[in-house]
Amino acid sequence: MNELTRRRFLQSSAAAAGALLAGCGPEAPQVSDDVLALHRDARVLDLHLDTLLSMRLLGYEIASRHTNRLPRSPISWHMDLPRAREGGLDGAVMGLVISPREVREELMAPLRWLARLEDERGIDQTLLTLDVLDEAARRHADEMRFCRSGSEMRAAMDEGRFAAFAGLEGSHGIESDLQNVHAAYQRGLRMIGLTHFQASSAAYPMTVAAFDGRGLTPFGRDLVAEMERMGMVVDLAHVNEAGVEEALGLVTRPFVVSHTACRALFDFRRNLSDAQIRAVAERGGVIGLCLARGFVGRPGVEGFVDHIEHAIRVGGVDCVALGSDWDGAIVPVEGLGDVTGLPRVTRVMLERGHSESVIRKALGENALRVLTEVCG
Repeated sequence: MNELTRRRFLQSSAAAAGALLAGCGPEAPQVSDDVLALHRDARVLDLHLDTLLSMRLLGYEIASRHTNRLPRSPISWHMDLPRAREGGLDGAVMGLVISPREVREELMAPLRWLARLEDERGIDQTLLTLDVLDEAARRHADEMRFCRSGSEMRAAMDEGRFAAFAGLEGSHGIESDLQNVHAAYQRGLRMIGLTHFQASSAAYPMTVAAFDGRGLTPFGRDLVAEMERMGMVVDLAHVNEAGVEEALGLVTRPFVVSHTACRALFDFRRNLSDAQIRAVAERGGVIGLCLARGFVGRPGVEGFVDHIEHAIRVGGVDCVALGSDWDGAIVPVEGLGDVTGLPRVTRVMLERGHSESVIRKALGENALRVLTEVCG
């Protein structure tokens, strides 16, 4: 591409993409002043946002307001700092979507394409993406903070700054090397998902039926132990049933399944069974509920809250959290087309008779508990 690197080429396309998606975004949430008061007073934390992918690829400016005018608000352009303030989102685990050094045949086509376009892969891209987050936090220090612990997240929220926490989506981003875990930790990484959409050296994805019955690898078991020793959060999102079961027998500290939903309500491979939800809850873990249509099934905010309620019935009030997967190439449920729709979740929970205490736990306190207990 002459003198342009692949990344610069992608970034030069951001203006065209922005023009396509610019316009009137999702309508403002219809909620009362009382609902808004509770929502804004609560600590609202999302366990999984993929906004960093657009920041790395396209130079997406997180401090500028964006909109998505496409029908059903697909793919991206779901979150930025101005809309996070409007929607009362106080912080998030910012997912690092990393191209693997070795692309396997089961990796979905868009991610295979992405791996061919980018110059860096594996640990190099992980460290680069952490630097992208750190640079954004430094550039917008009055508006956001790159946090390394739950305590730092609480402090940032108290200061009125967006609390960003880094979570790696798939252990291929540390390339089977615990020394790479240490290097990424020094740059601010505090959460690792054991796998993503292709088999890693640690675990197998639930999206590939051929891997059913395969548990964690020896490296996967070592990785869980090392992460717990270092004070990093284990994320079991994307891990197949056998891997989840084995991990549940290994973990000694709270952990997360950062973005999933309830299989009893919608039969989708990436959703958790009731038995898995109970097992997560019994070990002090937290389930981040995804608001993508492909996870939720029933339309609208009401359908999403159905999953919150089901998880509470099965696992109790302490196991539920938000794990939207916004900006992760999803189609959100109606009413939650971007972060400004979050007060609607609070409204529906109040209408269904949930107490303020339960709502606060689901919106963020449960997630913050795990990040604080594990990371400080």
